[in-house]
Amino acid sequence: MNRQTLELKERVLGREHPDTLGSMNDLALVLGSQGKYEEAEKMHRQALRLRQEVLGREHPYTLTSMSNLAGVLDSQGKYEEADSMSSFKLI
Repeated sequence: MNRQTLELKERVLGREHPDTLGSMNDLALVLGSQGKYEEAEKMHRQALRLRQEVLGREHPYTLTSMSNLAGVLDSQGKYEEADSMSSFKLI
């Protein structure tokens, strides 16, 4: 369902629309909760990159994407990279 929603929003609103990016983030969260960490990481990285470009590095949604990416990195044992993500948002 989340994949279909994302695909529909990409077609109708465009890939860089904030609502599309929200759906991308939602799908990444679902993938992570299913234990599909590599796929979730890829989706979180994509959402973060696009949110940085569209909304800016300090926008609350961008910082949420950063935090979500840190969470999935932590779940994979990539602690140093997760910590660097978490540290940035505190600065």
